[in-house]
Amino acid sequence: MLLRIYKIISYLICPFIPIYLNNRISLKKELKDRINERYGYSTINRKKGKLVWIHAASIGESLSILPIISELEKNTEIKQILVTTGTVTSAKIMDQRLRGKALHQFLPIDVPIFIERFLNHWKPSLSIFVESEIWPNFISALSRKNTKLMILNGRMTVKSFNNWLRFKQTASKLFKNFDLCCAQNSDSAFFYENLGIKNTIYTGNLKFSSEPEKTDNKKLQILKKMVRNRKVLLAASTHKGEEEIIANITSSLKKKNKNFLSIIVPRHPNRSEFFSNKQKLKIAYRSKNQEIKSNTYIYIADTVGELSLFYEIANFIFIGGSLVNHGGQNPIEAAFLGKTIIHGPNIMNFSDVYEILNHMKLTFTVNNERQLQMYIEDKYNESNSSSNKVGFNKLKKEGKQALQNSMKAINQLI
Repeated sequence: MLLRIYKIISYLICPFIPIYLNNRISLKKELKDRINERYGYSTINRKKGKLVWIHAASIGESLSILPIISELEKNTEIKQILVTTGTVTSAKIMDQRLRGKALHQFLPIDVPIFIERFLNHWKPSLSIFVESEIWPNFISALSRKNTKLMILNGRMTVKSFNNWLRFKQTASKLFKNFDLCCAQNSDSAFFYENLGIKNTIYTGNLKFSSEPEKTDNKKLQILKKMVRNRKVLLAASTHKGEEEIIANITSSLKKKNKNFLSIIVPRHPNRSEFFSNKQKLKIAYRSKNQEIKSNTYIYIADTVGELSLFYEIANFIFIGGSLVNHGGQNPIEAAFLGKTIIHGPNIMNFSDVYEILNHMKLTFTVNNERQLQMYIEDKYNESNSSSNKVGFNKLKKEGKQALQNSMKAINQLI
């Protein structure tokens, strides 16, 4: 019944979708020249033979499937690999990273007429939803077309599981359409199985299999020249409210340490304002090609795909989304450098990842602004540039096993 209501509502909202998308274009959350992809259109031809479609919601999920795509490329039966995402930032990164058989398109809105247009064009042999993406109309359409469907690197929180249990009959009707679920942890495997995916296996976290992005050495040398010997706090993937915290800490620390510099990499760089700057700090913006000068105390890296540059030069790394009520952001890229990751208490979206990193002694928890500042002050004269080789090797081993387990499962469906 609920699925039928959802489908009816999706039809009813059709007249308002152009307004919605135009608003997102004005906010720079959509690309105007590719907006037709949201309606299920494509300008790329489908090749004859097998096509694997992988949907990954945003940047973290997109990067995690790159090793899978590399393995699928080796299969001569597969002629194309279609990757869909839902954000501009992930689209830009995929356009940079995808090669060979792989190509990118935006995911159409979950409306039956758009879905039919999309599926009739691409006719996937296998459809893969990454992590926690569940689109009812897509799932129903794929089931009607007898397309094999799986969840890869499946992740589900206790909160999500309990919400699904409130509608157990609907959940069962929806999840039974999946032929397979590869879960990234044992809890998620239990949740998916109990919601109706009988063929559920624990494969490990694919995000550990992603190779750290290669740093542009030319850009790195330019950045090092600007930063010189300053102590750097990197606040990565910050959300609204956290930039203000970093500004307060910077204002306080610069009084004692003139060579202190904060680099802020916002999770959503298109936001119009990051903080009030009541502290009257000298700020430079990377998107405006402004240089870091001796009197610059905050550098806003409001660009896409350059986070690895800043991880390289950072003395302190704070991962955002954790001192506000968001649930954290992916810390794995920073962990590959073996540097200590500072984070707040709100990490429920990546709790299993942080549990592993904490066991490897790669994390430190702060509960508020004051504790973050105290940690930096306490460690200020220590070097934080050395790598924890033991932790790095353990991460690589975890990732390699997750990749092998996942590919073994995928190959059974191809």
